[in-house]
Amino acid sequence: MKKVYFFVAVLVLFSVSALFAQQRFALVIGNGDYTHLSRLNNPVNDAEDMGAALQSLGFTVDKVLNGSLYEMENAIIRLRNRLSVSRNSYGFLFFAGHAVQSNGVNFLIPVNANIPSEHFLRERAVSVQTMLNELNDAGNELNIVVLDACRDNPFGWARSGNRGLAVVAQQPADSIIVFATAAGSVAADGTGRNGLFTGHLLNHLRTPGLEVNDVFRLTMGDVIQASNNQQRPAVYSQFPGTAFLAGFPSPGAVSVQPAAAQVRQAPRNMLRINGGAFTRGSPPYEPMRLESEGPQHQVTVSSFYMGRYPVTQREFHEIMRTNPSTFRDDNLPVETVTWFDAIEFCNALSIREGLNPAYTISGSGENRIVIWNRDAGGYRLPTEAEWEFAARAGTISPFNTGQNITSSQANYDGNFPFGNNPRGEFRGRTTPVGSFAANPWGLFDMHGNVWELCWDWFGPYTGENLVNPAGADTGVYRIMRGGSWRNGARSARSAARGRFEPDGITAGSIGFRVVRNAD
Repeated sequence: MKKVYFFVAVLVLFSVSALFAQQRFALVIGNGDYTHLSRLNNPVNDAEDMGAALQSLGFTVDKVLNGSLYEMENAIIRLRNRLSVSRNSYGFLFFAGHAVQSNGVNFLIPVNANIPSEHFLRERAVSVQTMLNELNDAGNELNIVVLDACRDNPFGWARSGNRGLAVVAQQPADSIIVFATAAGSVAADGTGRNGLFTGHLLNHLRTPGLEVNDVFRLTMGDVIQASNNQQRPAVYSQFPGTAFLAGFPSPGAVSVQPAAAQVRQAPRNMLRINGGAFTRGSPPYEPMRLESEGPQHQVTVSSFYMGRYPVTQREFHEIMRTNPSTFRDDNLPVETVTWFDAIEFCNALSIREGLNPAYTISGSGENRIVIWNRDAGGYRLPTEAEWEFAARAGTISPFNTGQNITSSQANYDGNFPFGNNPRGEFRGRTTPVGSFAANPWGLFDMHGNVWELCWDWFGPYTGENLVNPAGADTGVYRIMRGGSWRNGARSARSAARGRFEPDGITAGSIGFRVVRNAD
């Protein structure tokens, strides 16, 4: 009898272990031999090679080559069903081929699709948002979606300004979405066996000890260099954890990005922004551009933590025991503050949490002098470079929403009337933080609502490539970014620069958010 009990116990233990063991499922789609569109040379090769790479990493791979709408949709459903069996599973969906956007919605084009006008897209192509919703319904730990698409714009009916894919409006939680090129841009098909992006991704995907974000970061750098800055991949992450596809680092090994494993310990209401390079400023052809936004130049920033939202009135009052705001509500951003108010808040919050304050303040009034200890672990204002890097979130368009922005995406230009204003002097107002969708990296209100103060003195760009710049040494004005509820769309652009006297006050429209060093 004891032997029977032992056998049953072992069987149960084995069953439980199998249930909770991590499972990996992938779908790779390569569409190249299009019937009604231009043929693409490399997508089938890309899918074959990605399938082999993922299989070597322990993924059960479903492969669709030159797929029809029916075949693509059924494969997506199969992937969802497989992932839904266990919460502890990873999903990986790769697509190479033609794709387009229509009114901000992205579509993957089946190989035999005949789409005579834009109105037929929804019934003859695969909606990326629908695909993401299906994967999200699986409820698994992580889904990675890689789209090596937008090699050209294949349809004669396509409207001007709709090049490439659009930023995903509703990114599911626990997902990483990767575009071979930034939203609104075109990716290269490549001159060898693989597309430019997929070729470099394959170089890093199977490297042991690389965290998945490092895989895409290294791929991004290689593609930027190989394309002479003409193609810049974009990574949109809503995954707060860490994932090692090719095995964990060996004991004592130094990670490519040492703090990547600290993502789970991000401070409350803050996100880790993984460092990298980007092009700061606006190109000469950008609508509404100001001269102070150029010349464009390369900037590299280190990783940092940034508040998901601007500092709220509740948070400010809790630390400073006062609320200077014009519009009153706990969940509205604090405003009507000076730059010095923001600096003092950062130090007070650091002290309360037992952190080394970032700033040393001496003097009084408008003659106060502030020195920044860049090694301190306390709260601080972002640099102008950090702010723009985070606001863009991998995009190169005027807004992180694309070429344009609407009142359903941000609070600007007085679009939200203040109906209970006793003074009657405003035609708009602030809105509660988080009222609009986050940018691709999970940050809210980077466009509009309130201007956000930065550390830097205002000064001209020199055009030099810079690493962790902190602005001019001296000046009259401090930088503020993002525009506000009372300013037009021009001020809300990612590259737009505002300036403000450190001890100045503007009612209702200037606030701030905090950052901390990550590494």
